[in-house]
Amino acid sequence: MRGKDFLALTVGFNILGGVLAGLLVGYAFDIWLMEGLFGKKTFPFGLFFFFFVGVIAGFRNAFRDLKRL
Repeated sequence: MRGKDFLALTVGFNILGGVLAGLLVGYAFDIWLMEGLFGKKTFPFGLFFFFFVGVIAGFRNAFRDLKRL
């Protein structure tokens, strides 16, 4: 695989990695708030917030890689 092909492949991995990391961090954040800190049910809010942060970060990294391509 050539260098530009590999760089193009990483664009998809950036988006997928950002989304998965956002979902994982959001879920862990909600569990941490629910069990440890407040004892309140905050389930969808942290998940949605960090999901959108992950999407934004994934597309930002993908755009940065596409500019190099």
